[in-house]
Amino acid sequence: MAYKSNYATGELIDATVFQELVNSAVYSFASLSALTSAITSPIDGQIAFAQDTEQYYRWDADSSAWTLLLGGADITAVTITTASGSGLSGGSTSSSGAFSSTLIVDVNGLSSVTPTTSDEMLISDVTDSNAKKKITLGNLPISSATQTALDNITAGTQTLTVAFDVKVADDGSGSQNVFYFLNGTDSGAGTRSPAMDLQVGFKYKFDISDSSNSGHPLKFSTTKDGTHSSGSAFTTNVVESGTAGSSGAYVEIEVTPETLGVGTATGSTVETLYYYCPNHSGMGGNGKLSLYPNQDFATQGDAIALAIAL
Repeated sequence: MAYKSNYATGELIDATVFQELVNSAVYSFASLSALTSAITSPIDGQIAFAQDTEQYYRWDADSSAWTLLLGGADITAVTITTASGSGLSGGSTSSSGAFSSTLIVDVNGLSSVTPTTSDEMLISDVTDSNAKKKITLGNLPISSATQTALDNITAGTQTLTVAFDVKVADDGSGSQNVFYFLNGTDSGAGTRSPAMDLQVGFKYKFDISDSSNSGHPLKFSTTKDGTHSSGSAFTTNVVESGTAGSSGAYVEIEVTPETLGVGTATGSTVETLYYYCPNHSGMGGNGKLSLYPNQDFATQGDAIALAIAL
C-alpha cells in the first residue's frame, strides 16, 4: 500500500485502496480462534486483537502464522541476584509463571572497617512517615540516659566501672597457683599476676565466679602476700559479694581520695595494693595495684588495657 498522508474532500477511493485501508485497521475479536476465522487473507504485518488472551497478534507472512505482536514469549526466565558489597543476600530464579523473591541485609557478608564521623548509615525518619534517609555517624544523637551518665561523671557524682574476670591456674611451675586476669574481649587464659594502675573516679570489679576460684578468695593488702607476710586485708571502699567460685561472686574496689588515704585522721596515704589469697601464699605473684598511676600507659609493660563500661 502506498502511504498517503491525507485525502481531499470529495476525493474518490477505489476498491483497492479501500481494501488496503481495511487491512490496516486493528480489529478486536472475541478469541484468537475467531480472529483466524474472520481474517482469511491476512497481509504481512497486519495486526488484530484477541480478547480471550488479551494480546495483540501480528500476521507473519514468513511463517504463515499469527504471532504475538509484543513478543511475550521471548522472556524465558527471570533471575534476581545481589551485587557484591551490597550487604544483601537472597534472590531466586524462575523460568515460568509469577514468582517472588526475598532479599535480606546480611552484615556477615560485608567487610569490617573502622568507622569515622563522616561515614553514613541508613535510617527510617519517623518524623517523615518512616522515609528512608541517611545520616553521618558524627551527627548521631546521644540518648538522654547516656548524656545524664556523662554529666554525672563530669560532676563527680558517678564513677566508671572497669570489669575483670579472674581465674586461678598453675603459674607453669607445677607447684604454685596464681591469679589470672581477663579484661575486655579476652576469652583465653588471661594475664598472670599483672601490675595494674587504678585511677581515682573508677570502680574496678573483679568477677571471681569462675569455678577455678573456689577456695581462693581474692583480697587486697598494703603488704605483699597480705596476711602470709604479717599484713592485713585492705577494706576501704572494698565490696565483697558471694563466695569465690560461685555464680555472681565478685570483689569491687572504688578508688577515691578516701581509698588513697587523703584527708584521713592519720594523714597516711596508700600508693600500692597487693592482691592475695588468704588461704594460700604466693597467689598474687608479683602483681600489684598502683593507686598513683603513671599516666603514660605505653611505658608500663605489664599494664592491662582497661575496657570501660558505662
